Amino acid sequence: MCDTSLATEKFTGSTRRVFAKNSDREPNEAQAILHQGRMNHPAGSLLKTTFISIPQVPTTYEVLLSKPFQMWGAEIGVNENGVAIGNEAVFTNLKKPKRNEGLTGMDLIRLTLERSNSAVEALETITSLLETYGQDACGGYEDSGFFYHNSFIISDGSNGFVLETADKFWVAKKIETYYAISNGLTIESDYSYSSKSLEDKITKMGLRKKGEEFSFRKAFSDKFYTKMSHCQERRSNHETNAVSLAKKTNTYSAQNAMKVLRSHSSDDSRFEVRNSDMNSICMHATGLFTPSNTNGSLVVEWDTSPKSPAPFRVFYTGTSNPCLSVFKPFFFGTKNLQNHSLLSPGSSADGSLWWNHEKISRRANFDYQSVSSLMMAGTDKLEEKYYRESINSLTDQKKSEIQLEALEENAKFQDKILKELQEKRIGHSLWTSPVFQIYWKNQNNKAGLMT
Repeated sequence: MCDTSLATEKFTGSTRRVFAKNSDREPNEAQAILHQGRMNHPAGSLLKTTFISIPQVPTTYEVLLSKPFQMWGAEIGVNENGVAIGNEAVFTNLKKPKRNEGLTGMDLIRLTLERSNSAVEALETITSLLETYGQDACGGYEDSGFFYHNSFIISDGSNGFVLETADKFWVAKKIETYYAISNGLTIESDYSYSSKSLEDKITKMGLRKKGEEFSFRKAFSDKFYTKMSHCQERRSNHETNAVSLAKKTNTYSAQNAMKVLRSHSSDDSRFEVRNSDMNSICMHATGLFTPSNTNGSLVVEWDTSPKSPAPFRVFYTGTSNPCLSVFKPFFFGTKNLQNHSLLSPGSSADGSLWWNHEKISRRANFDYQSVSSLMMAGTDKLEEKYYRESINSLTDQKKSEIQLEALEENAKFQDKILKELQEKRIGHSLWTSPVFQIYWKNQNNKAGLMT
């Protein structure tokens, strides 16, 4: 489960546009931040994606990705040209062969970012890959039977698109103001672009009656799984929160988007993880009925003003649960965080930023209010500092210094908070159901994590 949004200049009321995504995955599926530079490749070479090999292109662009540690593809990403993409699992009524002979939604994101110089080209690239290779690919981690199709938001500083798919079929439209997607199809007949002869093919397949107005959502949605994902509720919450924040501040910024990604389905002042559900944008896993956890988050802010010293800014958490995390700046044109150990978690508890954060996050499962109050006081100060620094004109050397300092400060901040939680014995006090306790005990045991 995931949530992605784009706010254009018409919505922000400024020269800025903002992309945001929470990546919801299985609780122990750590996410790495991968910074890969521009690369040249030998003619005729092949590229191994998650399950299949495809022809490589001569040159791939520099990318900053947040990806499940074991995957080739990425859940969220940005490239050096300012193109950002995030995907959602969507559930359709088309039969899936489940032979792992296609591309995952995450493969499609990474491939497209490595190969596109604009949002327009990204839309062309991703749909070409989709039509050529399809989506017969497992998207799960421990759940090897989790196959699904995908929707995407694609944006750069000039254009933004929502793209929705069902196997090799697809439709897309331009985003004019604000658009949020979750785990369900949303496009009816109001699309501007589509796969070839789409409506004729759908009619022949019996997915609409001849002469009936065509709706991509109605034709392809699997009603049961779409309803169970609570996508409509989260999408509504996403937009409601964004509109409310925009009215309060008379604009919409990266900081507003971070607040939206941190929001839950209940009042944050009373929120406890044991009561979390699938309606939350910041998702906390609780077991069978809420099996997903927000494991990584991204906010990108473009400034289209000709006077702007920084055309776009990138902020990743590199940790789970944005409501307990620090959004940190990452920059292109640097090399000092490529393959950095703090950003490269493994399958179980190690010294990475992601797994050290879990020692805090999993205490919050049993006393969220106490843990959150300690975390967020310091988080706000750090994020304000990083944002101020990121909007300035910076040399590559200064960018390297800022992002390394932010990463190391975050690690020290984690250590400080964890020590305080341990000393005060916070994270074990509130009553929870035996089922919830057993669920998280099993998750921690599998991860080798002692909180």
